[in-house]
Amino acid sequence: MKAPSVLQDLQDKLLLRSLVRGDAEVCGVLFDKYSAKIFRFILFKVSNRETAEDLASQCFLKMWEKIKEGAEIKNFQAWLYRVARNLVIDYYRARDKEELPLIYQLEEEEFSALQVDPDKAIAAQDLQKLLLLLSGDVREIVILKYIEGLSVREIASIVEKSAVNVRVILHRALKELQNHAQKKLK
Repeated sequence: MKAPSVLQDLQDKLLLRSLVRGDAEVCGVLFDKYSAKIFRFILFKVSNRETAEDLASQCFLKMWEKIKEGAEIKNFQAWLYRVARNLVIDYYRARDKEELPLIYQLEEEEFSALQVDPDKAIAAQDLQKLLLLLSGDVREIVILKYIEGLSVREIASIVEKSAVNVRVILHRALKELQNHAQKKLK
């Protein structure tokens, strides 16, 4: 399970080196590789397709700017999600709202791309509704793990918590989600 993540990390580092050396086409490769994931991540947080598109575009623009400034990036995927997360935080600060966004109803092709394990007790369709029951930070960690398919280490880097803390949050959240799912079945 670690091999694909290590391979992906190595591929990203090679792409970043090419980008730093001036190969502008690599920016398009990185965009193609991550744009759908970043868009979906932002969409879950802002509940508005147009806003999500704008913020995703800003995310890749910021990526380009930071790389040109010489930003040191250890794990590109985690770094990119952190940039997206910070843009969403800035968006809500600018709107001066404390409310939690509702999860946007994903279109069928987007929903089929989610990496929810079909063998788990919680069906993908129910997961979307159940996620609303979790607090914002916990919901974000669950989405990053079970919908975006990121590793605990990557999530820890994105949310700036320890890997142990992320594991504990995931364990508690899964118990809570399973309890809610079981109540729904009764």
